[in-house]
Amino acid sequence: MPSSRKVEAALENFRRAFAAGRMPHAVLAAGHPRGAGAEFAEGLLALPFGSAAAARLRQHADVRWIEPEGKARQIRVDGIRELIGFIGLTSYEGGWKAGVILFADRLNESAQNILLKTLEEPPPNSLLVLVTDAPAALLPTIRSRAQFVDVEEDGAGAGAPWRATVLELLRHPPARRATEMIAWTDRLTAPLRSLEELAAAEETAREEEAARARDGDGAELTKATKGLVDGRVAARVKEMRAEILRTIQLWQRDVLALAVQAETRPAYFPDDADALAAQAAGLAFAEAAKRVAVVDEVRELMEHNVRDEVVLPRLARAFSRPG
Repeated sequence: MPSSRKVEAALENFRRAFAAGRMPHAVLAAGHPRGAGAEFAEGLLALPFGSAAAARLRQHADVRWIEPEGKARQIRVDGIRELIGFIGLTSYEGGWKAGVILFADRLNESAQNILLKTLEEPPPNSLLVLVTDAPAALLPTIRSRAQFVDVEEDGAGAGAPWRATVLELLRHPPARRATEMIAWTDRLTAPLRSLEELAAAEETAREEEAARARDGDGAELTKATKGLVDGRVAARVKEMRAEILRTIQLWQRDVLALAVQAETRPAYFPDDADALAAQAAGLAFAEAAKRVAVVDEVRELMEHNVRDEVVLPRLARAFSRPG
């Protein structure tokens, strides 16, 4: 039984479609590729392949899973060409062929254009599942040729290890003094630094365990597998950074709504109504709107690989209070 009600509801719809012989050739799942999105993909694959065991579906001879590799965090043309070639081959078990693209938003434009040809003319008994928590990053032509399903968890990031630190910083913005703004920024970047180390250890241990299960004791990670680990670590850091910025953005939207009296109670952080009201008190619309905009500016700069220590001080300056 899937842990998410949204995943279970989505899978029930696909079970009926499969039973009626109306299984789509391509599905775009909006959900976290390490959470609900991957869980949905596994549940969907269980329909044509007759197994609900995630481990078996990950190793199935007729299923290929791909995701970003290396620190570039992109899925390139070669990987998609290989997947398309694999999908076009005869099934080993005489049934379906399937490919799952995790973090599909990391497909570069050339890879998306090549994938588009297969989406337009899919081989019979083939299934492509694109999983991403940022479906808008895909080309419109890709999105239009895949059946869309939303399995994104409500309240994503609620149990994240960084959440308490970030909320505490939002409740207590720095004074408009250089030393306090620097200290505030340092505390904000600390979770990012610690996660990279933690993610590297966890992902390496996971792949080492898989290698031992597959090849026996003493098995070592291959160069390709190390590249996969690097890609997963980089992706996890990117995911957390995006979640942190989304939390900050929602906080500032609550401040804006209270400042213009559009809301009497915060929509996103009702438990912090007093702190939000204090920050909104006397704040002009232009200043409140600027706080929201600066988060978007920081997100865009980070997407262009501008270093955290360069862009995050913008948040400290924008949110600072007179000293």
